[in-house]
Amino acid sequence: MANEINEIMARQIANMQDRIHKSEDANEIFPIGKSEFFESESNLLQDTPPQVPTRHVDSAVNDKIDDEKKMDGQGKKDDKPSPFLLKSVALCVVISFGGFIVGWDIGIIGGITNMESFQENFGPLVNLNTGRHYFPEILVGLVISIFSIGGVIGGLTIAKAGDWKGRKLGMYLSMFVYCLGLAIQLVHDYSWSQFFIGRILTGLAVGSTAVLVPMFLSESAPIAIRGAMTTLYQLMVTFGILMGNVLNYILRKGLADPLDNISWQLPIYMGYVWAATIVTGLFFTPESANFLLTKKGCVESAKFSFATMNGIAEDDDLTNKFVEQTLQQQYETERQSNGLGLFEFVTGKPKYCKRLLVGILVMTFQQLSGINYFFYYGTTLFEKANLNDPYLTSIFLSSVNFVSTFGGIYLVEALGRRSCLLLGSMGMFICMLVYATVGTFALDASGSGIVMIAFTCIYIVFFATTLGPVSFVVVSELFPMKTKAVSMAICSSFNWMFGFMISLLTPVITAKIGFAYGYFFTACLLLSAIFVWIMVPETKGKSESDIDSLYENKR
Repeated sequence: MANEINEIMARQIANMQDRIHKSEDANEIFPIGKSEFFESESNLLQDTPPQVPTRHVDSAVNDKIDDEKKMDGQGKKDDKPSPFLLKSVALCVVISFGGFIVGWDIGIIGGITNMESFQENFGPLVNLNTGRHYFPEILVGLVISIFSIGGVIGGLTIAKAGDWKGRKLGMYLSMFVYCLGLAIQLVHDYSWSQFFIGRILTGLAVGSTAVLVPMFLSESAPIAIRGAMTTLYQLMVTFGILMGNVLNYILRKGLADPLDNISWQLPIYMGYVWAATIVTGLFFTPESANFLLTKKGCVESAKFSFATMNGIAEDDDLTNKFVEQTLQQQYETERQSNGLGLFEFVTGKPKYCKRLLVGILVMTFQQLSGINYFFYYGTTLFEKANLNDPYLTSIFLSSVNFVSTFGGIYLVEALGRRSCLLLGSMGMFICMLVYATVGTFALDASGSGIVMIAFTCIYIVFFATTLGPVSFVVVSELFPMKTKAVSMAICSSFNWMFGFMISLLTPVITAKIGFAYGYFFTACLLLSAIFVWIMVPETKGKSESDIDSLYENKR
């Protein structure tokens, strides 16, 4: 058998060398497969030569060599440990506490402004019947919603530090501003304007982290689980809402004196704990490898960062491939955008303007879904629905929100981004339609409160598994590295602006039309489904160059 194989190979090698010598182009490539050496695949047994002495031959010529190397190194490959990602996942979880402080504010502020101690200390008006201070509805809306205005400004200003000096420095700066805002809210217990200014500052910080944390996670999380890790931001938002509601309930039920200031001060003091958690995580987390490569040109530092977060060696093939692809993509991006200047995030190609519009609308419809209608004012809404303990109801709803978000971590990869957004928009549309109809036309009917809570829960499940986490994933994947910071900041700012309008106007509107306000969100959800169907591309599993190609091919 060995002699037959050698004779066959000798003939094929001689024939191939003759072809090469007759070629006038020394660099001509000759694609050669296994079939030119062996009569059949079954003859690939042994005694085959280790290499073929030819010039400029396609890699297929060396298939046998590769096979032998694989066989020789099989034991080594089997012994090679799989990437150890526990540390990387832990760091991503800690960094995602930037989302927790968003949820914490959503969870505590509605309850705080409803507490007797807060109203008595800060309320500018006096109830002549009881002698107690209170807030007018429009002022409650302003105190709550000004946080969102701070978020708009912070996302467009402080977040830029992450683009200039690094994602970590941007988040360090955000935490400093956040702690300063907490201090101003607590420095006095009698001036609502001082509390108001403190909320602006905390909003600035949280608006910045709303840009930087998803960006940092999308750039630094292990490649194998990057989509799931990016959804951690929204998971932590839901966890923050739940914990905020739980603390409000404990303070409301556990304090003997409802006028004790600790009932509204303790939730704010806890913000320092969350800020310290984020700072600790940042200390142990390397800077984004993408930032180090594309902004600083630090190849070795980028390799260290990528290898650390992916649990592999710095000289691993995956690390080198990441560096090569990132630098190549940066070169292509700079070549295509040469001379575009300050407004490259709009004028750049392929279709940066359209991509920005898609990102803006994704984040806008996330807010116009009406989710914060429930979380900011849930205690007030369900009090009007004649429920005995609206604080307990808020805890139940926020628990549903938190648990369901784990499903979002799975669905974002299983179904893809576009399908999740479409499914969520339609599911929430149906639930909000039922909620608004029952609240408007059958509020006094037996069991109406239970029906409203049931459909609110289903609505929240849809949000937590789709629009909630997936919107952030889409926006973090939609833009090229060169314009990602400014594009994500603009998209985030629209989310904050619409959040401001909803939180400001909800008390006034519900006082006028009650639960019919839900029909507005119903219409927005229908528009969201149409928009996703027509304009949102599928970004699952696509690299930056893949998404560029997708938009190049679109009309």
